[in-house]
Amino acid sequence: MYALGIIANIGKAQAEDAAKIMEAFADTLPAFLEAALEDEAFGRKVFVPFEAVVKVGAAKKIQRYPLRPTGIVQEVETLREAKKSKSKVKVRPDSGPKG
Repeated sequence: MYALGIIANIGKAQAEDAAKIMEAFADTLPAFLEAALEDEAFGRKVFVPFEAVVKVGAAKKIQRYPLRPTGIVQEVETLREAKKSKSKVKVRPDSGPKG
């Protein structure tokens, strides 16, 4: 029983650490976005994949972000479609050439 308690505590500590890391990212994101947008081209490179990988509801919220670059809708959709196509094409490990 003692070993299970130790394992549970390790898991809890790891989960708490992961939560702290995510909190640090969340706290840093607004400043990062503001800095990224100082360079328009870099800002586009940040926003397009960021918006393309989130769920549609979250993307709609991101679209309302006041500093979001204008005119990236087509780039976002193109990347989103490319990601969908990639996820549909699964290569099996044994599908390579036989030799």
